[in-house]
Amino acid sequence: MNGFGQMKDGRGNIAPVTIIMPTLAMESNGDVEKFMKILDQAIHDAKDILIERYQHICSQSPESATFMYENGTMRGYVPEEGIRSALKHGTLAIGQIGLAETLQILIGCNQLDPKGLELGQRIEKLFNERCTEFKHEIHKDPDGYEYYLNFGVYLTPAENLCYTAMQKFKKQYGIIPNVSDRDYFTNSTHVPVWEEIDPFTKIRIEAELDKYSNAGCITYVEFDNSVQNNLEALETIVNYAMDCDLPYFAVNVPNDQCQDCGYTDLINEKCPICGGTNIRRLRRVTGYLTGDYTTAFNRGKQQEVQQRYQHSKLIRENRYNF
Repeated sequence: MNGFGQMKDGRGNIAPVTIIMPTLAMESNGDVEKFMKILDQAIHDAKDILIERYQHICSQSPESATFMYENGTMRGYVPEEGIRSALKHGTLAIGQIGLAETLQILIGCNQLDPKGLELGQRIEKLFNERCTEFKHEIHKDPDGYEYYLNFGVYLTPAENLCYTAMQKFKKQYGIIPNVSDRDYFTNSTHVPVWEEIDPFTKIRIEAELDKYSNAGCITYVEFDNSVQNNLEALETIVNYAMDCDLPYFAVNVPNDQCQDCGYTDLINEKCPICGGTNIRRLRRVTGYLTGDYTTAFNRGKQQEVQQRYQHSKLIRENRYNF
């Protein structure tokens, strides 16, 4: 069961299409209303792409991906009806990237500013309204059987796209302060990782945007290892996130281990015990924990991880009493 109280067992996103919003903002020349029209068309185009992809997948033989139904990954499979019988219960996800940069282009601030948050909510509401409309459209299979499709708003993690999209953007538009002066676009609706804010502010702002997503999202805060000595603070923050109705919340704590002597803690370049440089670095780069992010992800995502502000810093400085 997810944070919305919905059962998702045996379902999932069949295929996502991600809209690179900063590019649309540049095409609108900073005109908000023009941007909204361009975005609306892009959302409809994404729907058409997803339907075409869905039809192609449904035309494949069940033997091409037996794990999808043999292990209950996608429930509802009826052999006589083909794999469409299972896939029609999945979600066609319309994703997005770079809300913060989009707001910066359009109105000169990101979602930390009340004006930015207001426009951000308007943008996310459009995604949500269109996906709701798409879910009520009737479709027909080759035999004339009518059915509906599940469309959802997806806050794309953009493990690779954050970097590749930025490289194309820079090539076309050059370096724009607070937009393209880094090697990555911001993950979906996230507050830029470099913003020096407390964890409560990050949670509150992103909760106001995540509520429009129904096909996957995450909000996380960055803590250092000192959190293990302040469990009361951790509990307070987790409870606050739950009170804000976040569907998916995580606390990121760096976990490094020297592979030579076994020392475990936050390690910079060398192990403080043996001086070794063979360090395993466990991080939540996107929605899941991964091994050494310096080899598993591209330069853009690596830079994003390195620039993440430690939200626990304000707690260490005793600005909050728990």
